Amino acid sequence: MTPQQGQSDPWEGEAPPPLTGMSDLFDSALTLPARILAACASVLLVAMMLTTVGDVVIRTLFHGSIKNAELMTGHWFLGATIFLPLAYVAVLDRHISVEVVTQFLPVRVQQIKMGVFLVFGAAIFLLLAWQSWELALEKMRLREYLSGATRFYTWPGRFFMPAGTFLFALVMAARAVGYFSGRVRL
Repeated sequence: MTPQQGQSDPWEGEAPPPLTGMSDLFDSALTLPARILAACASVLLVAMMLTTVGDVVIRTLFHGSIKNAELMTGHWFLGATIFLPLAYVAVLDRHISVEVVTQFLPVRVQQIKMGVFLVFGAAIFLLLAWQSWELALEKMRLREYLSGATRFYTWPGRFFMPAGTFLFALVMAARAVGYFSGRVRL
């Protein structure tokens, strides 16, 4: 959505906070893969839209269909659009945040609170990444597929979750270091 005439974009010209505040090289090493995964998610989102629209048009006009369109959407495209951009959203620091009480705490206390929450979040997402990686490898070994109009391999889509959650956990851990050190401001 674009801002209305006379309104300004609230984030225009605002740079996201650094991840650690210690090393631009380290921050860039995490930002680049996050951008690449977000770009891949964008491409797969467009592919999902084109597949869906194409399937509807073919069904309506030609009484046919794109084979396995629903399976592609459910097993490949949705997982990619959900999990791949997580780290980039964290890099931009654009997650939803509601601070009703904590906004009145001293800045240093807020930084420590955010660092603690990010460490817990990173641990949870590392656990998700590890578990989903093990499952993805198992499904790849089995060459998991579904029988639809044709044989449809579902195992490639299983790797989106571990990739996205692992990088998300790394970004959260880096930002926690920045908050704990006091180099990243809220």
